[in-house]
Amino acid sequence: MPTIAIFDLDKTITRAPTWTRFLIFVNRKRPAFLLHLARILVQAAGYKLGLVSRDSVKVVSLRSLSHLSREELEAAATAFIVREVHSGLRPGAVEAIRWHAARGDRLIIATASVDLVADELARALGFHEVIATRLDWSAEGEAPAPRLSGANCYGAEKLKRIEAHGIERVSFAYSDHVSDLDMLLNSDHGIAVNPSSGLRKAAREMNLTIADLNLPEIGFLSEEVSTSK
Repeated sequence: MPTIAIFDLDKTITRAPTWTRFLIFVNRKRPAFLLHLARILVQAAGYKLGLVSRDSVKVVSLRSLSHLSREELEAAATAFIVREVHSGLRPGAVEAIRWHAARGDRLIIATASVDLVADELARALGFHEVIATRLDWSAEGEAPAPRLSGANCYGAEKLKRIEAHGIERVSFAYSDHVSDLDMLLNSDHGIAVNPSSGLRKAAREMNLTIADLNLPEIGFLSEEVSTSK
Protein backbone atom coordinates (compact mmCIF):
# COMPACT_ATOMS: atom_id res chain seq x y z
CA MET A 1 0.00 0.00 0.00
CA PRO A 2 1.51 3.38 -0.99
CA THR A 3 2.35 6.06 1.52
CA ILE A 4 -0.40 8.69 1.78
CA ALA A 5 0.38 12.41 1.68
CA ILE A 6 -2.50 14.83 2.26
CA PHE A 7 -2.25 18.52 1.39
CA ASP A 8 -4.60 21.33 2.35
CA LEU A 9 -5.03 23.69 -0.60
CA ASP A 10 -5.50 27.37 0.28
CA LYS A 11 -2.31 28.98 1.65
CA THR A 12 -0.68 25.55 1.82
CA ILE A 13 -0.18 24.78 -1.85
CA THR A 14 -1.23 28.27 -2.96
CA ARG A 15 0.14 31.53 -1.64
CA ALA A 16 -3.33 32.99 -1.09
CA PRO A 17 -6.92 31.74 -0.64
CA THR A 18 -8.52 30.75 -3.94
CA TRP A 19 -12.30 31.04 -3.54
CA THR A 20 -12.81 34.80 -3.30
CA ARG A 21 -10.17 35.37 -5.98
CA PHE A 22 -11.96 32.89 -8.23
CA LEU A 23 -15.24 34.75 -7.71
CA ILE A 24 -13.53 38.01 -8.64
CA PHE A 25 -11.90 36.33 -11.67
CA VAL A 26 -15.25 35.03 -12.91
CA ASN A 27 -17.08 38.31 -12.29
CA ARG A 28 -14.31 40.75 -13.21
CA LYS A 29 -16.31 42.21 -16.12
CA ARG A 30 -19.56 42.56 -14.14
CA PRO A 31 -19.82 45.88 -12.25
CA ALA A 32 -22.89 44.52 -10.42
CA PHE A 33 -20.62 42.00 -8.71
CA LEU A 34 -19.29 44.76 -6.45
CA LEU A 35 -22.64 44.80 -4.66
CA HIS A 36 -22.60 41.04 -4.30
CA LEU A 37 -19.01 41.15 -3.07
CA ALA A 38 -20.12 43.56 -0.36
CA ARG A 39 -22.73 41.02 0.76
CA ILE A 40 -20.09 38.30 0.85
CA LEU A 41 -17.78 40.47 2.95
CA VAL A 42 -20.62 41.23 5.37
CA GLN A 43 -21.26 37.50 5.74
CA ALA A 44 -17.53 36.88 6.24
CA ALA A 45 -17.46 39.52 8.97
CA GLY A 46 -20.46 37.84 10.57
CA TYR A 47 -18.57 34.56 10.57
CA LYS A 48 -15.58 36.17 12.27
CA LEU A 49 -17.94 37.46 14.96
CA GLY A 50 -19.55 34.07 15.38
CA LEU A 51 -22.91 35.23 14.03
CA VAL A 52 -23.11 33.00 10.95
CA SER A 53 -21.60 29.71 9.84
CA ARG A 54 -18.89 29.19 7.23
CA ASP A 55 -21.47 27.34 5.17
CA SER A 56 -23.70 30.42 4.98
CA VAL A 57 -20.78 32.51 3.70
CA LYS A 58 -20.22 30.03 0.90
CA VAL A 59 -23.94 29.83 0.09
CA VAL A 60 -24.09 33.61 -0.39
CA SER A 61 -20.95 33.61 -2.51
CA LEU A 62 -22.29 30.89 -4.80
CA ARG A 63 -25.17 33.16 -5.80
CA SER A 64 -22.70 35.36 -7.67
CA LEU A 65 -22.27 32.51 -10.18
CA SER A 66 -25.92 32.27 -11.23
CA HIS A 67 -25.32 34.05 -14.55
CA LEU A 68 -23.04 31.29 -15.86
CA SER A 69 -23.70 27.71 -16.94
CA ARG A 70 -21.82 24.76 -15.49
CA GLU A 71 -19.76 24.49 -18.69
CA GLU A 72 -18.83 28.17 -18.50
CA LEU A 73 -17.85 27.87 -14.84
CA GLU A 74 -15.73 24.79 -15.51
CA ALA A 75 -13.95 26.63 -18.33
CA ALA A 76 -13.39 29.59 -16.01
CA ALA A 77 -11.98 27.29 -13.32
CA THR A 78 -9.55 25.83 -15.84
CA ALA A 79 -8.37 29.30 -16.87
CA PHE A 80 -8.07 30.40 -13.24
CA ILE A 81 -5.96 27.37 -12.32
CA VAL A 82 -3.67 27.84 -15.33
CA ARG A 83 -2.90 31.30 -13.97
CA GLU A 84 -2.59 29.96 -10.43
CA VAL A 85 -0.11 27.26 -11.42
CA HIS A 86 1.94 29.84 -13.29
CA SER A 87 2.35 32.33 -10.46
CA GLY A 88 0.22 31.51 -7.42
CA LEU A 89 1.82 28.43 -5.86
CA ARG A 90 4.33 28.14 -3.04
CA PRO A 91 7.58 26.86 -4.65
CA GLY A 92 8.28 24.54 -1.74
CA ALA A 93 4.82 23.02 -2.01
CA VAL A 94 5.43 22.24 -5.68
CA GLU A 95 8.76 20.61 -4.77
CA ALA A 96 7.16 18.61 -1.95
CA ILE A 97 4.46 17.34 -4.31
CA ARG A 98 7.14 16.29 -6.81
CA TRP A 99 9.10 14.57 -4.03
CA HIS A 100 6.07 12.53 -2.99
CA ALA A 101 5.18 11.73 -6.61
CA ALA A 102 8.72 10.45 -7.26
CA ARG A 103 8.33 8.09 -4.31
CA GLY A 104 5.06 6.76 -5.67
CA ASP A 105 3.05 8.18 -2.78
CA ARG A 106 -0.73 8.52 -2.93
CA LEU A 107 -1.39 12.26 -3.20
CA ILE A 108 -4.63 13.70 -1.84
CA ILE A 109 -5.92 17.27 -1.58
CA ALA A 110 -8.23 17.83 1.40
CA THR A 111 -9.73 21.30 1.32
CA ALA A 112 -12.69 23.50 2.21
CA SER A 113 -12.41 24.95 -1.28
CA VAL A 114 -15.10 23.80 -3.71
CA ASP A 115 -14.52 20.88 -6.05
CA LEU A 116 -14.96 23.17 -9.07
CA VAL A 117 -11.58 24.74 -8.26
CA ALA A 118 -9.88 21.96 -6.29
CA ASP A 119 -10.40 19.30 -8.96
CA GLU A 120 -8.73 21.49 -11.59
CA LEU A 121 -5.69 22.14 -9.41
CA ALA A 122 -5.44 18.46 -8.54
CA ARG A 123 -5.36 17.52 -12.21
CA ALA A 124 -2.75 20.16 -12.96
CA LEU A 125 -0.44 18.97 -10.17
CA GLY A 126 -0.92 15.23 -10.49
CA PHE A 127 -2.93 14.46 -7.36
CA HIS A 128 -4.75 11.15 -7.21
CA GLU A 129 -7.80 12.19 -5.18
CA VAL A 130 -9.64 15.27 -3.95
CA ILE A 131 -11.63 15.66 -0.74
CA ALA A 132 -13.40 19.02 -1.03
CA THR A 133 -16.61 20.93 -0.52
CA ARG A 134 -18.91 19.46 -3.14
CA LEU A 135 -21.31 21.37 -5.37
CA ASP A 136 -24.78 20.29 -6.46
CA TRP A 137 -25.62 21.24 -10.04
CA SER A 138 -29.12 19.76 -10.16
CA ALA A 139 -31.07 23.03 -9.83
CA GLU A 140 -33.19 23.83 -12.86
CA GLY A 141 -33.00 26.98 -14.94
CA GLU A 142 -31.01 28.51 -17.76
CA ALA A 143 -27.94 29.11 -15.60
CA PRO A 144 -28.79 28.29 -11.97
CA ALA A 145 -26.10 28.80 -9.38
CA PRO A 146 -24.63 25.59 -7.98
CA ARG A 147 -25.51 24.78 -4.39
CA LEU A 148 -23.60 23.12 -1.58
CA SER A 149 -23.89 19.35 -1.54
CA GLY A 150 -23.38 18.48 2.10
CA ALA A 151 -21.35 20.38 4.66
CA ASN A 152 -18.38 22.65 4.09
CA CYS A 153 -15.23 20.48 4.18
CA TYR A 154 -13.58 22.36 7.04
CA GLY A 155 -12.08 21.45 10.41
CA ALA A 156 -13.73 18.40 11.98
CA GLU A 157 -15.76 17.83 8.80
CA LYS A 158 -12.53 17.54 6.79
CA LEU A 159 -11.15 14.87 9.14
CA LYS A 160 -14.50 13.07 8.97
CA ARG A 161 -14.35 13.06 5.16
CA ILE A 162 -10.79 11.72 5.22
CA GLU A 163 -11.86 8.87 7.50
CA ALA A 164 -14.85 8.20 5.21
CA HIS A 165 -12.29 7.50 2.47
CA GLY A 166 -11.10 4.57 4.56
CA ILE A 167 -8.02 6.48 5.72
CA GLU A 168 -7.39 6.01 9.43
CA ARG A 169 -3.94 7.58 9.51
CA VAL A 170 -1.64 9.16 6.93
CA SER A 171 2.12 9.35 6.68
CA PHE A 172 2.36 13.04 5.72
CA ALA A 173 -0.11 15.89 6.24
CA TYR A 174 0.39 19.54 5.27
CA SER A 175 -1.63 22.59 6.32
CA ASP A 176 -1.27 26.25 7.17
CA HIS A 177 -4.20 26.57 9.58
CA VAL A 178 -5.01 25.51 13.12
CA SER A 179 -8.41 24.20 11.95
CA ASP A 180 -6.44 21.27 10.49
CA LEU A 181 -4.53 20.53 13.69
CA ASP A 182 -6.30 17.20 14.21
CA MET A 183 -5.43 16.19 10.65
CA LEU A 184 -1.77 17.02 11.28
CA LEU A 185 -1.74 15.15 14.59
CA ASN A 186 -3.35 12.14 12.92
CA SER A 187 -0.29 11.70 10.72
CA ASP A 188 3.22 10.35 11.16
CA HIS A 189 4.64 13.61 9.85
CA GLY A 190 2.49 16.68 10.45
CA ILE A 191 3.89 19.72 8.64
CA ALA A 192 2.73 23.24 9.48
CA VAL A 193 3.19 25.25 6.28
CA ASN A 194 3.84 28.97 6.78
CA PRO A 195 1.43 28.57 9.69
CA SER A 196 -1.16 30.92 11.08
CA SER A 197 -0.34 32.21 14.56
CA GLY A 198 -2.64 29.64 16.16
CA LEU A 199 -1.09 26.73 14.30
CA ARG A 200 2.46 28.00 14.87
CA LYS A 201 1.86 28.01 18.63
CA ALA A 202 0.31 24.53 18.55
CA ALA A 203 3.06 23.18 16.29
CA ARG A 204 5.74 24.30 18.72
CA GLU A 205 3.89 22.78 21.67
CA MET A 206 3.25 19.48 19.90
CA ASN A 207 6.57 19.16 18.09
CA LEU A 208 5.20 19.40 14.56
CA THR A 209 7.52 20.41 11.74
CA ILE A 210 7.23 24.06 10.71
CA ALA A 211 8.16 24.65 7.06
CA ASP A 212 8.51 27.77 4.94
CA LEU A 213 7.27 26.58 1.56
CA ASN A 214 7.75 29.99 0.00
CA LEU A 215 11.26 28.62 -0.45
CA PRO A 216 11.97 25.71 -2.83
CA GLU A 217 14.19 23.95 -0.29
CA ILE A 218 12.51 20.81 1.12
CA GLY A 219 15.40 19.21 2.98
CA PHE A 220 13.10 18.86 5.98
CA LEU A 221 11.37 15.96 4.21
CA SER A 222 14.55 13.89 4.06
CA GLU A 223 15.09 14.67 7.73
CA GLU A 224 11.52 13.59 8.54
CA VAL A 225 12.04 10.26 6.81
CA SER A 226 15.49 9.61 8.29
CA THR A 227 14.41 10.35 11.87
CA SER A 228 11.42 8.02 11.56
CA LYS A 229 13.55 5.02 10.63
